[in-house]
Amino acid sequence: MGKSIVIILLALSTALLHAQDSLCVYKTKPGILLNDNGNKRPLSKGDYISAKSSIYMSTSSEVMLINSQGEAFNIKNAGTYSYKNILKYKALDDQKSLTSKYFKLIWDELLKRNSNKTIIGGVFRGDVLIESPMDSTKIASSKITFRWKTEADASKYFVFIRAKDSETVYKFATNGNEFIVYKDNPIFSDNIEFEWSVSPSEFPSLKNIPFFTFTLIDRSEYEALKSSYSDLIKDLKAVGLTSTEIEDALCETYGICKN
Repeated sequence: MGKSIVIILLALSTALLHAQDSLCVYKTKPGILLNDNGNKRPLSKGDYISAKSSIYMSTSSEVMLINSQGEAFNIKNAGTYSYKNILKYKALDDQKSLTSKYFKLIWDELLKRNSNKTIIGGVFRGDVLIESPMDSTKIASSKITFRWKTEADASKYFVFIRAKDSETVYKFATNGNEFIVYKDNPIFSDNIEFEWSVSPSEFPSLKNIPFFTFTLIDRSEYEALKSSYSDLIKDLKAVGLTSTEIEDALCETYGICKN
């Protein structure tokens, strides 16, 4: 067990050191190529641009990148851009502190995703299937959509939902990686705080699988919570994100979800 933890920490440390002198793709559009030491391929969200890499845009398009300090860079015109060239295209001249913190969170999340490791509460748990709603999410919607990662050898999944601090667990069987329950379902009638999990096993030990919490809120509470991120929203609008993309960003990063 001790050796496993050391290996995990070394892998994460190596990835972190490698990524510190890099840029990470936050948002991109089709038609942009990454040239990584002579190997060319389409650019994707989460790709790293190192000092030896470059990107090529054949036509006017758009790519946005971030660094580990939470700075954002935006390129929209056709051309070839080296790592040093990209650093000349800061997306925001007067970037807000909250925006820097947001991009740092995104950087850490993309770094964790690329390392293929999941850490909950400081403890290595292996691969957690849950994608959304993530832990401590607040949801203002008439329906709750549960999503998870699939496993190659699993054809059916079991979703477990319970009111927080309750002994009663509702179990649903489904195929694929998504399950929808509407807010008027009787299981949501007496509480607003719930926990959920998913497993390919029909009868897992509920004490040994992770449960994530979510709270049901109304639209007025959602708007009030959203208003506390007004500086971030202004900056994200300034760098070209749509209203839908901004709402998705608030949901994915801060757990304030409208849909």
